[in-house]
Amino acid sequence: MIHLAGYSFDPNKACIVCRHVISGSPVIAVAHDDDGDLQFVCGEEPHATEDWHLVCLEHLDLNKLGLGDMPTLEPGFAAERDFIDATWEVVSVD
Repeated sequence: MIHLAGYSFDPNKACIVCRHVISGSPVIAVAHDDDGDLQFVCGEEPHATEDWHLVCLEHLDLNKLGLGDMPTLEPGFAAERDFIDATWEVVSVD
């Protein structure tokens, strides 16, 4: 199991990730959708359809992406920050 944002996820958990994060950009926002899906976004705008990829959680280096200190993120909420070392702010995605 992979522990992230107060939850334990299967390593094979599919996640939606923008191509910028896959290429090494820091994660600026993480969403835990109501249906349990996880999204990792760099914060650059706009993103086109082809910018999104589906990857297994185990293929993301959570420490390198600066996700080790994430607050608990209930389904239906997102965590956002201004830059990689900034404090996370939890917001509703509804």
